Amino acid sequence: MRKKQAVILGATGAAGQNVVEFIQTHPWFELNTLAASDRSHGVSYKEAINGAVFFKSKPLEELLDSKVVSVSKIDPLEFDVAFSALPSNIAVDIEASFAKHIPVISTASAYRYEADVPILIPEVNPDHVELIDVQRENREWSGYIVPGPNCATVGLVMTLKPLLDSYGVNAVSMVSLQALSGAGEKGLRSDSPYRNSVLNNVLPYIEGEEQKVEKETNKILGKFFGREIIEARINILATCTRVMVENVHTIVVHTGLKKKYDLNELKSVLKSFRSEPQEFNLPSAPEKPIIIVEDDYHPQPLKHREYPHMVTVIGRIRENNLFKNGLSYVLTSDNLERGAGGGAVLTAEHLLKKGLI
Repeated sequence: MRKKQAVILGATGAAGQNVVEFIQTHPWFELNTLAASDRSHGVSYKEAINGAVFFKSKPLEELLDSKVVSVSKIDPLEFDVAFSALPSNIAVDIEASFAKHIPVISTASAYRYEADVPILIPEVNPDHVELIDVQRENREWSGYIVPGPNCATVGLVMTLKPLLDSYGVNAVSMVSLQALSGAGEKGLRSDSPYRNSVLNNVLPYIEGEEQKVEKETNKILGKFFGREIIEARINILATCTRVMVENVHTIVVHTGLKKKYDLNELKSVLKSFRSEPQEFNLPSAPEKPIIIVEDDYHPQPLKHREYPHMVTVIGRIRENNLFKNGLSYVLTSDNLERGAGGGAVLTAEHLLKKGLI
């Protein structure tokens, strides 16, 4: 198969660098062009990210020498697909200009809440790709926009999906302990006032985050019917906090199920969860999307990296009396790998397998 030519929009930021990591040696996609703002035009990628290097692994030397191109100087028709890691306020116009011609896989929130735009997690809502045809028709585009979810949403819905399918879900109360990298550059740069405000501290509020989790969860777990998504209508209360952890979000979940459950059987349901990415054997898909740990002191962000890429780790699974058929657990999910660049690349693999790229 000829590799699909890819451009990365916003390649210099934390999410953009994470997309680059997943694409630079990918078997299906070729990293053709690194794009950023006008101020980076014509300089090497190494120069453009100087002082703001967020790669988790060492980038290829030839990649660092590549010239960055201004987004404003790019012809979308030269590419098969665009990956967007642009800030949402900038993404609104630029992503649309590319989507008129080619698919755009985005980490930004700019189009997440549009009725004809799916928020795609391939394991959770693969049927929502059917909304792409509606979007193309509505907007008269040859391409389309498919964003991923907020980085705090992805681990939550990954664990709720098998519970919803097997038992039904009435209500969810969640508290996130979100890593600094979830705030992008301002959370990662050592001289950032925001980062310093979290030092030896917990910020009990992240602006806009709780509303994103609540809206996205019901949209992602909804059903595609006819030409629209019928939302799941789960009662959700989200509390999102920032903690002094570099990478990997932790989420404490309390949920009420519609049916009674046996705890051992429920654990088997979670362990055995598989979906289309596993059936298709996609390059970035984990063999087992959900891993359960029995040690009460796990999962932990520091230990999460010991597990395979892209997984959600669940521990402290127990009954609760807060809800009818109550269940509580703690999960960890990599907010960059699964919640940003890696998730975007997995989505692109899924869309390519479906014949949509």
